Amino acid sequence: MNPREETILAVAEIVRDSAAMNDAALAFDFDEARFRAQLIVGKADAVGLLDISLSAARVLDRLGPLGAVPRPGYGDAMFAVADQLGRIGFAPL
Repeated sequence: MNPREETILAVAEIVRDSAAMNDAALAFDFDEARFRAQLIVGKADAVGLLDISLSAARVLDRLGPLGAVPRPGYGDAMFAVADQLGRIGFAPL
């Protein structure tokens, strides 16, 4: 697989994980949202999408540790991930 195909597939997975992260947060399943945000950080970092990785890391910061009540601003942080995906040409699901 060439690097371009690898990046396209990674972005598709990030979009899917982003949608799942948002759905989990809407369902108040914040541990699942944390898990999805961690996946986004790793996948984005692996293909050099630093802005997306940093945005997802901010989501993790706002969500806090496992089992904790999220801190204010986690919704804005999730929106920033979607915004970064939009900037590279992929609309969130």
